[in-house]
Amino acid sequence: MWVPQTNGELYYLRMILIVCKGPRCYKDLKFVKGIQYLTFREACFALGFLDDREFIEAIKEASIWGSVNFLRKLFVCMLLSGAMDKPNHVWEKSWRLLCDGILYNQRKLLRNQGKFFK
Repeated sequence: MWVPQTNGELYYLRMILIVCKGPRCYKDLKFVKGIQYLTFREACFALGFLDDREFIEAIKEASIWGSVNFLRKLFVCMLLSGAMDKPNHVWEKSWRLLCDGILYNQRKLLRNQGKFFK
């Protein structure tokens, strides 16, 4: 049975059920490596099913040929799609690429504005 990722906890439950052997209750499904997790999503992360690696790699690959503005739009599209499991993790791993050029553009903008006021 296929469950779309947008179904939230049902999606994560299905992921766990595929590999978990011998659970007796829902609590057993959320018990990973000696830790009881509150949600199936957290348990999936603990099992290593979810790490958003493909999103981080997509941003890194796009940084080779795309502009910084394109990278930012790509990241926004990823956020709006709801497909990322931990957007903060993706941000932490790719923020340098996404922010590249902001400081340069701000300095350039301030210098240009300063010339008009002199």
